[in-house]
Amino acid sequence: MKVIAVYAGIYGKAFTNALAAIGKNPWTLLLPMGLAVAWKLLGMILGSALDPYSGGMVIGLIRSAALSIYCFFIAGLVANQKVGLEQLRASIGAYFWSWISIFFVLWVVGFVLTPVFKTNPNLELPYSLVLLIALNTVPETIYQKGTRGGIETIQRSFGFLQENWVEWFIPNGLVLGAAFAVSVFGASLMIFGALGAVASGLVIGVLLHVYAVFRGFLYEALDGSTHRQRMYRARFGG
Repeated sequence: MKVIAVYAGIYGKAFTNALAAIGKNPWTLLLPMGLAVAWKLLGMILGSALDPYSGGMVIGLIRSAALSIYCFFIAGLVANQKVGLEQLRASIGAYFWSWISIFFVLWVVGFVLTPVFKTNPNLELPYSLVLLIALNTVPETIYQKGTRGGIETIQRSFGFLQENWVEWFIPNGLVLGAAFAVSVFGASLMIFGALGAVASGLVIGVLLHVYAVFRGFLYEALDGSTHRQRMYRARFGG
């Protein structure tokens, strides 16, 4: 019971901290939807204007820029800072090369494994699941640790999960499950046409944003300590 109480306190604090940080910067609730709309529009424009190869490269650059923007503002929220759109220009390059490095490493690995997947297509799904688990804290590692190299980021992300996989995945699984249930309700708004689509996007975007900020505070709380150290501090009031 002591373990449950300790971690309930950690998760509860991460969640309340997330709500408080967003409360200082409520405009960021629209950020996921804004980035998604911009991504879709650029994808449509580039998809029709460029050939598949060059278009794919440009889209990859835009994807890295979008992730850099989002990580920049999430980092500001987790640091309890006041953030604004006047920082947008700085946000584009803040973590751009960190994400480029990650995607380059994944591209190399995918290129090497392509012959394997061609002969054993059933391995693609397990591979994707392994990536989803092993790289789960890559965003937090990038903006909290400031890692630049793709291999360094992956190593540090995996190292964090090795130490905290139970403490990390249990609350994330529960939050994702609840968010999915609510997002299903949001998706049902699509029956109301364009207005419903906008409302659905807002619902899903808001939920994902709260979840992303929660993850940032949880990563910060778990990083640099072990389960034994947390229990010791709880026992002796440290």
